Amino acid sequence: MQASKATIRNEFEWGSIEWLVSGEVGNSREMSLARMLLRPGMATDTHVHANCEESIYVVRGKVQCRLGAEQAALAAGERSVVPRGAVHAIRNVGSDPAEIVLCYSSPAREFALAPD
Repeated sequence: MQASKATIRNEFEWGSIEWLVSGEVGNSREMSLARMLLRPGMATDTHVHANCEESIYVVRGKVQCRLGAEQAALAAGERSVVPRGAVHAIRNVGSDPAEIVLCYSSPAREFALAPD
């Protein structure tokens, strides 16, 4: 085992994702792990991952997770799991930035935009 500080950071209008573990980062062949910062009032694009589950853990803030037609409010310390192939999005409903840890059951998660 070797410690790694390598990351890949993606910036978006709604915030950022910092990839900590993934095939692309080069430190896993089995999973992906990321830290997401979501600006107040902003939401991720509605999307789907055809090849993996996604777990969402809220470290700080309040978010609304949409999974198909269902909605769930999550606060710090709460989590949700998105099944493979489920259309979903995350919206920050708080007044401060939300910090979220995302984990995927694939080292190279597929991403496709989906209709709202």
